[in-house]
Amino acid sequence: VFPTVTLDYLLVFFRTQLDPAAAWLGKAAICCLVVALNMQGVSFVGKSAYLLSILINIPLAAMVFWGIFYVKDYSPWLDSRQNDYDTNWTFFLGILVFNLSGYDNVGSVAGQLKNPGVTMPKAMIIAIIVGSVSFLVPLMYGAVIDPNYDNWRAGHFATVGQQIGGEWLFYVMVVAAAASRLTHFMAELCTNAFFLQGMADERMVPPIFGWKHPKTRAPWVSIIANFAVVLSMCTLSLPEIFEFSNAFTIAGVILGLVTTISLRYTHPDVARPYAIPVGTAGLIVFFLPCFILSVYVICCLSVFTVSVCTGVIGAGIVA
Repeated sequence: VFPTVTLDYLLVFFRTQLDPAAAWLGKAAICCLVVALNMQGVSFVGKSAYLLSILINIPLAAMVFWGIFYVKDYSPWLDSRQNDYDTNWTFFLGILVFNLSGYDNVGSVAGQLKNPGVTMPKAMIIAIIVGSVSFLVPLMYGAVIDPNYDNWRAGHFATVGQQIGGEWLFYVMVVAAAASRLTHFMAELCTNAFFLQGMADERMVPPIFGWKHPKTRAPWVSIIANFAVVLSMCTLSLPEIFEFSNAFTIAGVILGLVTTISLRYTHPDVARPYAIPVGTAGLIVFFLPCFILSVYVICCLSVFTVSVCTGVIGAGIVA
């Protein structure tokens, strides 16, 4: 998803289009850039993502700041227009899954921290709050700056910024959007590579995937393996990539929920420093809404996508 969306924003910035072959080469170049950055190590990725996250939020903060003086009518916040639109709830839930998932991935790099027991909970709380606010507040002001929802398409935030800040804010927000996707891609590749490296350490995959560069301590082989998978998916359309991404994400969530409850029964005495402070029955009740929602989204996916996802998971279990 991220190479495709990043390239789309760059094309908006330069106001141009590319033929399929050139577009694939552009996505490949973005992938190579992110791979090179990840090979510098998790510390480099973390510091880069931290700096970029601050820079990315500056244009959004500017849009909200100008919006406070620009907006005179806040009634769209309270005006329900559900009857005016044929709401695609499946697509809506899929977008929510894509945008709000991945916080748990940081667990794959917990071993790189000096004091994860203190750092991880704080980082998770801050990330969830900042991430949610940076989604919600600009969207709230965007909805009243341009209340004609028929205009809203991918990248429309930049157009909204242009309405109140001029041409310069349009271009700054496009660059920020591209940088946001690039940062997300960089973090995603980092955590996925460490997942694969951890599986190699546990002898679940060939040991070669556990090799780390002696200086940067980055799992280069796992990074390149993830790069190959991402590059192969760059030939798909954006809706197809979204669907496959959500299928595997939701499958992972379901497996995680089931595994967490199962381990409460099979290994009740294992130390759990991050355990949800409820009993096993309470944990089932706590997980039930997420499980039902996940099953619903899976049932709404195409048969082909579910079949591929099931086949990959089945192959992993057999292996």
